[in-house]
Amino acid sequence: SLIRDGVTAAPLLALTLFAGPTLADDPFADGVTSYIAGEGAAAGYDDAATAIGPPERFTGEGFGFPSVVSPFSSPFGTDEIVSIGTGGELVMTFDPPIADDPRNPFGVDFLLFSNNFFIDDFAEPGVLVIGFFSENGIVEVSEDGVTWTDVTPTSGLFPAAGYRDAGAFDSEPGRVLTNFTRPVDPALTTGDFLGLDLAGVMTLYGSSGGGNGIDIASLGAPAAFVRVRNLTEGISIEIDAAVDVSPLGDVNQDGLVGVDDLLAVLGVWGAVLPGDDADLNQDGVVNVDDLLTVLGQWDA
Repeated sequence: SLIRDGVTAAPLLALTLFAGPTLADDPFADGVTSYIAGEGAAAGYDDAATAIGPPERFTGEGFGFPSVVSPFSSPFGTDEIVSIGTGGELVMTFDPPIADDPRNPFGVDFLLFSNNFFIDDFAEPGVLVIGFFSENGIVEVSEDGVTWTDVTPTSGLFPAAGYRDAGAFDSEPGRVLTNFTRPVDPALTTGDFLGLDLAGVMTLYGSSGGGNGIDIASLGAPAAFVRVRNLTEGISIEIDAAVDVSPLGDVNQDGLVGVDDLLAVLGVWGAVLPGDDADLNQDGVVNVDDLLTVLGQWDA
């Protein structure tokens, strides 16, 4: 596994139970019911509770290399990601469960955040995408924590981005947050990003903060449990967070589409900066089209 300056093997950890804070009204994983580090897990990256709550927006403070989290700069703190070695697993819980909501953008139901990143060429002026680093596990979901359905995505994209107004490696946080509950278009591939600078990458992201998009339709029920397993010899995978996707029209990211979202659209009527959450069709203007989207997705 690649965690900046390299890691050493960690011993197999026995099953441990964790309980996170009660976060019933937010879109993030609420707890961890099982963590087995597995063989070769990154030493020191064994705090499974780091997977509870939102993804990281800023990293490196504890290492003396502070940086925004961007598609070129992934989280790497021991208090930010948890490592899963060969034979290991991580089981996260959601309350309320993740729904297969037909209003979710692109049919994506939840996002898995890890420490994947775009590779840049330091010899070239500017920061340009020349490749992609990712180590992916088996992703499964369950209604009851007993019977599991494999929903492993094929691409492993997209690296996390914490801010819409920050550089690739800025040492100070940005001011405009990305939306960690909105997926990037899963039809995009690594090839679509090759040669792009950060501005080009973020144009494709829109308001999204990235994350690996996953559809749970094959489960046929809400997913109260998400399990990540590593069955590959010789690597570890690192998990930052898992996030329930907000339905299209949910401007304030509370899981519902209603009057607050309507007011949010009306409050920024007109031309907006690229990626504004109220610009639901991402055409650069908040207008009647976005208003109609909210009304069309209204919760009963």
